Amino acid sequence: MEIKTEIREFVASHYLPDTSAETISDTMPLITSGIIDSIGMLGLVDFIESRYAIEFMPREIDVHALDTVERIASLIRAKLSGSLTA
Repeated sequence: MEIKTEIREFVASHYLPDTSAETISDTMPLITSGIIDSIGMLGLVDFIESRYAIEFMPREIDVHALDTVERIASLIRAKLSGSLTA
């Protein structure tokens, strides 16, 4: 399954239960709009780390990097390719 699809499904099921994953766009603000709060960010990071077998450094976990599906997918791809190291 594509990274963006998995992220959308996770966000929909955990933070927007009355919303279809397909309605979450690549650029929809997730954190700055209040959909995901600081505790929710930790849940999102936990999901990403376990699903993709990657590890984030504390400096990599911020509102900017995790605010949209597009940014999250880019971060995951960078971690998987080794261009960001744990």
